[in-house]
Amino acid sequence: MKSTIIALLLMLCCIYRAQSQENDTVRKSGIDKLNLLSTHPFGIYISRISQNFKKSAVGQIRMRLQQQSGNVFQPQLTAYLPENPTVREDFSNTTWFFRVFTYQDQETTPTQIFEFEFDAVLKVYRVDLEIPVSDKSELQIGVRSFTAVKGNYPFSYFSSDSSIEWFHSNVAGGEDAFGRRFYGLNQVNFEYTDANDRQLSMDQGELFLGGIEASYHYYPEIEWLKNKNVFTNVSFHSGWNTTRFNRSIDIGFSANLLKEWNVKNGDFWKLGLGGSVLRKNVLEFDQNVDLGNNDYLASGEIMLEWTDITNNGNYNSIGVNYQEQTRYRKKAEEDYVYLEGDWSSINAGWHNAYTTLFESLSSWTIHFTHGRQRIQYFVYVKEDLKVNNAPDLESGIGVRFKL
Repeated sequence: MKSTIIALLLMLCCIYRAQSQENDTVRKSGIDKLNLLSTHPFGIYISRISQNFKKSAVGQIRMRLQQQSGNVFQPQLTAYLPENPTVREDFSNTTWFFRVFTYQDQETTPTQIFEFEFDAVLKVYRVDLEIPVSDKSELQIGVRSFTAVKGNYPFSYFSSDSSIEWFHSNVAGGEDAFGRRFYGLNQVNFEYTDANDRQLSMDQGELFLGGIEASYHYYPEIEWLKNKNVFTNVSFHSGWNTTRFNRSIDIGFSANLLKEWNVKNGDFWKLGLGGSVLRKNVLEFDQNVDLGNNDYLASGEIMLEWTDITNNGNYNSIGVNYQEQTRYRKKAEEDYVYLEGDWSSINAGWHNAYTTLFESLSSWTIHFTHGRQRIQYFVYVKEDLKVNNAPDLESGIGVRFKL
């Protein structure tokens, strides 16, 4: 597998070469972007929805290739959810880190028990086809796969433990802010056991076919919106999750708006705003691992992009994207959970593997596109400013071209 940094350099070489080639007239249909869904240790097993900020359907088949690289670090943690109503009531009146609980056995102290350890750089690979159906609609079919790697140089230059801890030590965060050095840098420890004793794990370099996804995008022409340079689309989504840990079907719906402002020299600003709702595991084909007891995942996304048209008719775009996703687990569990981890050895975040599951997840992304008539190149960097390390720093590259 090619490293992120090598692929990035190759892509930049292609961009500069493209600048010197023959003139093309570029038709830019909305905001061109990669799939910016995070490399979350639960999310990669689910067919989550990425917002579509295009304003019209493709005229011919296009293919998009993408690689994501995200650093996930959530150390060993055991979460206990006591079944006893008296214990739950007592816990609800006690701050979570002052709660005291001793598990004996399921007969004496009936309890739901979850065990977590996520420490890896997750590589996600996506291949998508955009197929025209009519002037106002298209079908998108995609495949996602993923693997867990140690993150050694140069294969994960930006998202490795070493790079992140160098930043913490020398720029911001402090020495070993989250315990990566304490547990050891650049390792793969990826294990999760749910309350039904079903286990999920990934070994170093083990490649999974995560799922096959299909989306139908419809682009209605609403005249009064079009006169204001506002465009909209609606989409229906389905996904077949294929790993041995989650064999299921997800379905969802999304809606998006795009606003354009033209400025001097043909350059322009674009603002995309969208939301989606996903119903997880509508159909299940096995006794799947519990990836959260919220059946629905809602998400919202907003992106502002500026585009500069070059002298030879190509374009460069830079955008800022913000995403928010609802929680994986029900927030009520916060009132009665007891957590057991190595809190004395870690400066912060020892509890993140569970506590972030009943919080909404958010991230900021800087996204760059270079576009020509037949091909676009993409690079992005994503950061979770809530610092839940699922993932921490993430980078991605991609290319989209006509067939």
